[in-house]
Amino acid sequence: MMIERRVAVCVFNAPEDARDAVAALKEAGFPPEVISLLAPEAAVAPVDKTSKQEKAREGALTGAVAGGLFGGLAGWLVGLGTLAIPGIGPFVAAGALAAAIGGAILGAGLGAIAGALVGMGVPENEARYYEQEIRGGRSLVAVRDGQRTDEADRLMHRHGGYDVQHREQAGAARSAR
Repeated sequence: MMIERRVAVCVFNAPEDARDAVAALKEAGFPPEVISLLAPEAAVAPVDKTSKQEKAREGALTGAVAGGLFGGLAGWLVGLGTLAIPGIGPFVAAGALAAAIGGAILGAGLGAIAGALVGMGVPENEARYYEQEIRGGRSLVAVRDGQRTDEADRLMHRHGGYDVQHREQAGAARSAR
């Protein structure tokens, strides 16, 4: 018996590729509430480590930071904000994944990303893989739409995303850089 997948998840080496995938999903008619994004804030817009005033304004600048990378998509994404993930650092997050991780971080920290993905319907072994990829500084896009999961998966792969089933190809692409 084959289990129908209800969540498409892809990891992106470049945050720009994640942005392009989200734009393609939007263009294909996926509603913002089914799309989740997690991207390292440093990859979105480098923070000036020498300026304490800039660090104090990080929360207020989240929209601008995300807007720098995600342009018109920033307002379209649901719940865009910055999360400080223990042991990893600041991430820009949006969607159901952001809400789930935000709650999990308060209680657990370690494993919060995998736990949030499991809560969305991703098998635990895959969720752990995705958490490791995020810890490695990559971006993640998840689409929770049981009707169009395969379509979402194809769109994200077309924009440079890879998933747990294609991790060998992703490793080869990273080592070629």
